Amino acid sequence: MKMTRFLKNDLYVTIVIIVFIQVILMFQGFDICDDGFVLTFYQQIFSNPESVEYNFLYWFSGVLGGLWHQLNEDGGIIWFRVLGIVTNTSTFILSFEILKKYMPRPFLIFSLLMVLFVNDYGFLTFYHNQITSLLTVLMVYFLSKGLLNQKYKLLIIVGFIFVLNGMTRLPNFILISLFLGIPVYFYLENVEYKSMLKPIGFSVLGVFLGFFFVYLFLSISGQLHVMENALFTMMDVGNTEGSAHNFKSVIKAQYYNHYNIVIAFFQFAGLFLITTITLIIVKRRKYLLYLIAMFFGGLLVYWFQRNGIFSIYTLAYIGSIWTLFSKRFNTEIRIIALMAFIMLATMTLGSGGGIKNSGYMTIWLGFPLFYFVLQIIVKKIMSSTELTKQDFNAEKKSLAVSKLLVYALTISFLTFKAYNISNGAYFDSGSRLDKTFAINSKKAKYIYTTEARAKIVNNLLANLEHYVEPGDYLFAYDHIPMVHYLTSTLPYTYNPWPGIYDHYSFKKKIEKAETEIDELPIVVVQKFETIIEFSEPIPEYMVPEKNNSILHGRKSIELMNDFLKRNYYEEVWSDNYFSIYKSDRANN
Repeated sequence: MKMTRFLKNDLYVTIVIIVFIQVILMFQGFDICDDGFVLTFYQQIFSNPESVEYNFLYWFSGVLGGLWHQLNEDGGIIWFRVLGIVTNTSTFILSFEILKKYMPRPFLIFSLLMVLFVNDYGFLTFYHNQITSLLTVLMVYFLSKGLLNQKYKLLIIVGFIFVLNGMTRLPNFILISLFLGIPVYFYLENVEYKSMLKPIGFSVLGVFLGFFFVYLFLSISGQLHVMENALFTMMDVGNTEGSAHNFKSVIKAQYYNHYNIVIAFFQFAGLFLITTITLIIVKRRKYLLYLIAMFFGGLLVYWFQRNGIFSIYTLAYIGSIWTLFSKRFNTEIRIIALMAFIMLATMTLGSGGGIKNSGYMTIWLGFPLFYFVLQIIVKKIMSSTELTKQDFNAEKKSLAVSKLLVYALTISFLTFKAYNISNGAYFDSGSRLDKTFAINSKKAKYIYTTEARAKIVNNLLANLEHYVEPGDYLFAYDHIPMVHYLTSTLPYTYNPWPGIYDHYSFKKKIEKAETEIDELPIVVVQKFETIIEFSEPIPEYMVPEKNNSILHGRKSIELMNDFLKRNYYEEVWSDNYFSIYKSDRANN
């Protein structure tokens, strides 16, 4: 009775556990790049939208973040990590609701736990990739419900969410491909194609209402011109040679990503096949079964470590493709598998690093489907060999082997991730035991990092407060957007993170700022690397001839140095990591 009651409440118990783990993790780790980029957006989207023009490429996430900010303007970084937990947990629950009727609950919960903690750093502050995951899974939920229950009016909601998803991250508009589920559903059900007109019509109506809502919101809030400028900037970035987001770079990233997936697939296939056959051969020797499963788990840790996100992505592809093309399954789960596959194949397009950077947002439905088909794959291996030809307990044995494989996969993965997460946070590497030092800012209250990082940032903040006040313009170059959020200052180049501009866009934004903004800002220039981890000071960081990477290019450095020179800036404070500049013409 107690076990039955537990199984009925397993989801609630799991939710309590995952929320507890995320809450524990949210107090440690201080990222000065991505977190600062989005937090400045949320802080300024309603009060000074022009200053965060570039961020409007992620507009709807900014609206949600801005509203959350207004609920508690003094909440700081920790307040947005709470929102991140709410978003992650909601996606977890919704994915569970979509798949719960098709697969064993323990397998589903295990797989979703692996998806939730797929990143080595735990999780991010509320971010556009998180809301992308939630909105996409929400689209799948309503699309499948609408088709399978013939409640086609639900597709109005799907169309509306599709637009909001696209306005969360512009490449998400490729998710119009999810609507392929409509003709495929009618094909699998052998229904006349004329019957598609009604669900397609409701979908189109939802899309129209979505765009109308966005246009109305932008117009009423006075942000329409900001969005237009952001779209023009995107076109510049997409066409500039050397940009991490131009068409050529995006395609190269996808080629590299899927090459790695192919390699990971063959590695796993060999390991899985040998282990499965060995487990089938071993009969009624539990200690041997467990030893084999443990050995398999140990090899999996190495496989996970070697292939990173590509390992889970490989399994997600296997699960979604197998389910989609297997005629033994009903139309319901095959339609969900189709949409899971579309998510895997399309959602990382537009990201500079592709799957490597943003693959975690696409696997919420695809990876659980691998556990869904695992027993069937095991049966296929058994039937293709003659090892169990006379075995009348083949069904029972395939289930037992599948369970062992699931436990080995889950335990090895979560153990591996627990170790990695305990030894790093996002863009803040090192043991969490060392992250006990605070940043001296009200907005970073309850956030702890390493002593070295805290000292570097605190020294800058203590001296910068003599030169800027909240609401002032600040030119923070080039990968330090968090400085804007902590000081409540306005980005001078219409982007809190000017380092992500290509040189052509950077030049245009500097010229635009000099034309439109009367005052010359205080300038902060970093003299070390801040992406992924803080480096040691680099004396030649601002010497063009010594630097020419994609995110710290020679031409961009020259543009920055020229701006300082022609506007008669002088260094007013400096340490090994930062310099603060003020123009002689600032008050003229």
